Amino acid sequence: MPAEIEEDFDVICCACGTGGTLAGIAAGLPPGRRALGFSVLKGGQFLDAAVRELQSGDSGNWRIETEFHFGGFAKRTAELDGFIDDFERQHGIRLEWVYEAKMMYGIFALAQRANANREQQSSQSSTPRNGADRRR
Repeated sequence: MPAEIEEDFDVICCACGTGGTLAGIAAGLPPGRRALGFSVLKGGQFLDAAVRELQSGDSGNWRIETEFHFGGFAKRTAELDGFIDDFERQHGIRLEWVYEAKMMYGIFALAQRANANREQQSSQSSTPRNGADRRR
């Protein structure tokens, strides 16, 4: 699949149930690109080993996020349902909740964290560091 993508990209994401799609995507990535999987299973840490086994090793260009499962496979919460409704209102696309919505929620959450971390680092680096300011 990565060979068919004509747009430039750094990371490609997919939802993970068994790890097979992630393993295949990672195996087909050009150098310098990464794959990010989102486990839809509670306790999905075992998928790391499954992906390595499917690849006959570890290509080192992928990782799996395991915190966005919303209770496990085919489970959902009001928070996820709210995200699905909001996404549809904003983008006109209704996300499927077993796989797609969990992945998209994870992508948005990780992007929000990265922005918050950048803002925090920026505000810390712009704070004056002389002796008078330390007394505040």
